[in-house]
Order: sequence, then structure tokens, then C-alpha cells
Amino acid sequence: MAGIIYERVGIVGTGLIGGSLGMALRATGAVGAVLGSDADARMLRRALEVGAVQEAVERPEEMVLRCDLVLVAVPVRAIPEVLQRIAPSLRPGTTVSDVGSVKEGVVKAAAGILPSGCHFVGGHPLAGSEQRGVEFADPDLFREAYYVLTPTSDCDAKAYSRLHALLTSLGARVIAMDPRLHDRAVSVVSHVPHVMAMALMNLALRRAEEYPLLKLAAGGFRDVTRIAASDPRLWLDILTENRTAVGETLAEVIANLQDIRELLREGREEELLGWLERASAGRRNLAPALKESLGEMYLLSLPVEDRPGVISEVTLTVGDMGINIDDLELVHPLESGQGILRLSITGEENARRAAEALRARGYRVTLGKAIGER
Repeated sequence: MAGIIYERVGIVGTGLIGGSLGMALRATGAVGAVLGSDADARMLRRALEVGAVQEAVERPEEMVLRCDLVLVAVPVRAIPEVLQRIAPSLRPGTTVSDVGSVKEGVVKAAAGILPSGCHFVGGHPLAGSEQRGVEFADPDLFREAYYVLTPTSDCDAKAYSRLHALLTSLGARVIAMDPRLHDRAVSVVSHVPHVMAMALMNLALRRAEEYPLLKLAAGGFRDVTRIAASDPRLWLDILTENRTAVGETLAEVIANLQDIRELLREGREEELLGWLERASAGRRNLAPALKESLGEMYLLSLPVEDRPGVISEVTLTVGDMGINIDDLELVHPLESGQGILRLSITGEENARRAAEALRARGYRVTLGKAIGER
């Protein structure tokens, strides 16, 4: 890194995102020091212990007195409250940014709260996980991830360029968007998918009262509902703050689902096939942008006994050949003493070699392309 971009960066909120930012900033050498503050004293202590921050400051208003960049990494509905608290202590020329996944309301709030001479640039890193807390922080979380900035028409050009350079140094792919356009976009690619995952999970839980549905859950159900495990309170904040865009997108989704229901009811197979083909082709075309290789992913399925050590035996057999397992799933069929272990492996040759090695150890292995319902 050629030089220091900011002398001191202060992070308000040292959880998963804030902690990951701290670790990433420290690794770049682009900042002189990273300070942290958190309402949760235990979280702040832990952030210091794992190296997410170099100095812990109990009161955020005291921390920002010493910083030329402040990153607010708290739940989206708490951002205005934090801005109100730190505003009187901000030095002229300080840049403030946030990591909230809803931008229009935050940007408007910042304009009315922060003092003149300070610069606010809304931010949203499209990175994270279902995990919570600084214990899961990762300095590489933002590498190759999109990081959206939402500058307004009166945003200071130098302040924006400086923040852009810092985020780029983390390996992030920084893009600028209008706050309202951002909120409409993430309603489609993030917020409504979470609503749909949670809706399907709640439906499955209701149906499970009638019959042992969840024991039948296969890969498709697992993949679609994975994000339903996200923090409910965090998503309450997000959905409430972006209620207009989410409501509009949900209306479109509901209309589309009703159309599909009619196609099924009336047996219009050609139209249904066309709908399926458009979605399949669109997802395949999206794969390169997501750095996926759907056409190169293979699935190995093998029955395994329900005994200690069986998973380590299988994974070590594959790993000893220098072959990476991209994903692993163990399914327990109904009323069976066996399970079905499914391994996802990239590349036909690697998948074939892994299957042969497992067969040599006595496993019955089925090999196929890992695309579609399993």
C-alpha cells in the first residue's frame, strides 16, 4: 500500500461487519490506527482481543474526536441515533459513512444531523453471513465483493475519492448508486429473497405438524431456506426501513406466482416450460458474475452408516487426493439406519477420481451433475 489514506479510523459497532472492516483496514496498512466503540462492552473487549481494533473506546463521542474517518456499523434503524450522538464531537473535514443495507432514509437523516464541514457518504458492503459477532469477523470478507457508495449531489468530491480509494484497497468492487435506486435494487436481490426463504421455512414448520416433512428436506429446500437462519431483529429493521421498495417487489412476485398457479391449474405446459427455461438460462448466465461454475459442479451421493467417524473417513479419502469438497450435506431418510452423504466437487475429472477412491473403500457412489433439484 503506497501511503496512509486516513490517520485514524473509528468504527462504531464491532460485530461481524464492523470487526471485519477493522481487520481488513489493519491488514492493508492504509490507515494509521483503527479505534472501536460498541454499546456491548463484551463485544468491544472481544474485538480488541481478536485484533479487529487497536484501541477500544467506551464512548463513541470521545472516539470520533480523534478520527478523520468514522464508520457506523450498527443496525440500520440505530444509525440516526448514533449520528445524533457523535455529531457534536466530529471535527471539521471528518468523513462519516455507514454499512446499512437501506440507504435513502439514512442519507436523508445524515443530511439533517451532521454539522457543516463534515462529509457523509452512505455505504453498503454486499458481504456478510448468517453468523453474528466479531468472533466470525474475516479480513477477507470484502475481497471481490461489491461495496455500494451512495453519494448525493452535494457530496465533497475529495472526500468521496478518498473513501473510494480506501475501500478499493480492501479488494472491494466499489460502485456508486443513487440511494433510492439502491433500495429498489436490494429489495430484489436481498430483501425479498430473505422474506421468501422465511416464508417457505414457516410453511414447512406448519406442514411438519401434519407429517414428518423436514426429514424429507433435500438440497433444494436447504439451499433456498439457508438465509432464513439470519438474525430476526436485524431483518425486522431492514424490512421496516425499506418497506416501500420491498412492498412493491413483493407485489410483483405475488403476481408472478399467481400466474404460475394459473398455468399449472390450466395445464399450459408450453408456457410453463418457457417460464422455467427463462429462469434457468438467466441463472446460468449470472453464474460467471457470481464467480460460480455451475456447469463444472458435480454431485457425489453415497449411503453411509449412522456411526461416529464416517464423515471424516469420507472427507479424508477425498482430501488425501488433493481434491477440494465445495459443499457437503448429510440427509437422514425416513426410518433408516443409514444416511445419504452428498459431496459437491468442481470438475468432472476430480469428481470421477473422488468417486473411484470412495468405491475402492467399499462405498456405493452415484455421480452426476450438481444442477437443479437433487
